[in-house]
Amino acid sequence: MEERTINCRKVGVYGHALTKGKSYMIRNENEKIYKVVGEHGKTIWVDKTYFTKDSVIMLDSWTFDDEIEDFDLVEATLIFSDGSKRWCLFTTPQKLVVHFDSENLDPPGMNIRHLIIVKSLARGDVEKTLKYLDSQDELEGASLRLESDLESGNSREVST
Repeated sequence: MEERTINCRKVGVYGHALTKGKSYMIRNENEKIYKVVGEHGKTIWVDKTYFTKDSVIMLDSWTFDDEIEDFDLVEATLIFSDGSKRWCLFTTPQKLVVHFDSENLDPPGMNIRHLIIVKSLARGDVEKTLKYLDSQDELEGASLRLESDLESGNSREVST
């Protein structure tokens, strides 16, 4: 019998047992779930939506495109393992308060689905948030695809 493998595309609640991008040998399956051996060495049943037969694209690096002190909403470029680039905004709760405190704010509200709110714009906080969103397969939904490579002289690349 031929051994079949699948690739993990998200870890969900199985962060202790699965690694995004890693291949797992299918031990058994039914209509909705696969049986695999997790990172912890135990056999687990996991919903098939956590896996794909295709290769898994993962976050490779990211850059701030703005100086974080100068803007309430800071632009960032995300670079993925297949070379594709996406764009998003970062802010903190404190920067949102400053943004909405503006006398001339029009409209007085916003809906930005590619806005990621972090505790601080410190490298560690941003990296941990990006890695978490990537591991949950939510980073694509939290960013926009860049049509072309936008290079900025004041960008700082940060590897993950």
